[in-house]
Amino acid sequence: MAEESIARLVSAFDADGFTLKKLITVDQGLGAVAAHKTAVNYDTRKKKLCYYLEGTPYARGYAMGLLAEPRVSEMATEFTDNVVFDFLGVEFLSKYPLLPKLLVSVLFEFSESAWLMQPSSIHEEVQGLYDGCVKANAKTKVTMQRLVVMNVAFDVLCAIAYTGELFREHVPQAKPEELRLSMMCNAFSAFRSAAGGGHYFARDFMFSTGGVFQNNFAHIISVPQGRAGTALYPLVSLAAPGIVGSICAMNARGVAGGINMSPSGNCDPGSIGTNSMLLLRECAMRGGSLEGAVSVIKNTTRGVSWNYALSDGAADTACAAEAGASWEHTDGLSYPAKELLTLLPDRVFLNAHPFFPIKKGLALRMAGVPYPDAYFRFNGGLWEWYKKERDKHVALLPGAFLPNGFINPTPKDKNCPSNFYFAPERTYNDVLITGNHFISPEMRLCAMKPWTARITLSNTNDIQWRYDELNRQLRQTIAQQGSVNYASAKRIAEFLAPYGQFPQYYAKNPKSRDGKATRIEGCASVCDLKAVTMESHYGYYADEWVKTTLKRYLP
Repeated sequence: MAEESIARLVSAFDADGFTLKKLITVDQGLGAVAAHKTAVNYDTRKKKLCYYLEGTPYARGYAMGLLAEPRVSEMATEFTDNVVFDFLGVEFLSKYPLLPKLLVSVLFEFSESAWLMQPSSIHEEVQGLYDGCVKANAKTKVTMQRLVVMNVAFDVLCAIAYTGELFREHVPQAKPEELRLSMMCNAFSAFRSAAGGGHYFARDFMFSTGGVFQNNFAHIISVPQGRAGTALYPLVSLAAPGIVGSICAMNARGVAGGINMSPSGNCDPGSIGTNSMLLLRECAMRGGSLEGAVSVIKNTTRGVSWNYALSDGAADTACAAEAGASWEHTDGLSYPAKELLTLLPDRVFLNAHPFFPIKKGLALRMAGVPYPDAYFRFNGGLWEWYKKERDKHVALLPGAFLPNGFINPTPKDKNCPSNFYFAPERTYNDVLITGNHFISPEMRLCAMKPWTARITLSNTNDIQWRYDELNRQLRQTIAQQGSVNYASAKRIAEFLAPYGQFPQYYAKNPKSRDGKATRIEGCASVCDLKAVTMESHYGYYADEWVKTTLKRYLP
């Protein structure tokens, strides 16, 4: 290994507050792991780690296996075993004793078929990961089957939950409202005038950690080597050893993205394809611009609905890629119940009022493109119908659809008529906000599928309140400061943290073993797309943030 490569990595890690612990060479690649000098996990007291992987897909996977076998093993066993219970809720599964065993069986079966649809580069990387773990520990608990499940089963689980066919067939007495899905994701991009000439992408991804993910999060810096003629970009990814995809990712071109869960009816459990974490990393690795990242999504077979928040620091633009199954044709009007159709726009209206129509299962909500307010004329009738048929307490408040309005002024309000309304877009002046709900009208119609609306019933009000409150926080910051800066981007990214304005929001989160620290069920990240840095908060709210400056690590 060239001395200059070693010196570069030592210097880069040191400048970012890490100490290089191990550096290895493998055939067609190399890997390194560094420990943070001060940031530790409150509960385990272990230093936060950062990984560097360089080379072919197989070499990068193999290096990670050699460097992190104990953590890969923990993720492949405990996380894989716990995620079903964490995601759907122990109370729901305990009511139907046959369901957990059935779900695990179906997950493994569907994961195998989904795995066959993944790109060859992902197959090679996971094979390398497995081989590296076996080399590091001949008695490793890591198996190829568990690595496959760990990397694709979450999407399988989402597709099964969102569509409901399996539940209706095997446990018809199950009520979709009984599922307790964890959906608390927020993301925003602020650029140009809203960021004082800077460009900040921030996101808060809350999801089920399975009791172990929070101890294994890390920044993973990858310098990929692809086949001749393939343009691949170095990137930093927030994930855990064993997870090939990304929860948040940023490449050397200043293209960043995150994923937000967004339940919708247009999912295809029988053809899962590549979605969520795997697809996000593909976007960062293969997309040298926002347009390039979007093309990756558009040209990939997908079977699960997700909101992909994407931002481009060079072009100073952003979008929410609202994605469902990548069918050639998606008819949004085929999802709502027939009784609703007279209250909804017809095909003639949809064609006359286009707003990024669905193409290959994808609707792009681009920053700066005004939402057609004509759709709001349907909301009065939808609210009245819901009030009469479902819940007499919902109220459509004056000013709810103004740019700075609130449908639910407080976290306790419950004014949303489930998914049965056209949600307002709170974007303005070089800001784009992405939550857990689709906003593009035709994608919104897909989310009105009766089963999907019922499983998200307990989430809908919170989703809308968070979106509106994030809008308020951004507007207030810009009014007071003139623009969002890096410090305020971090604060706003974590506006729900226990030390913020809503200290009770995560009061039910698991605590550390001594009961003094609140676990972060997920992670928060802020990317400065001009300086090409990523800073993340994970583990426990008492933990330090960790930061990497991508360009320091590149040859």
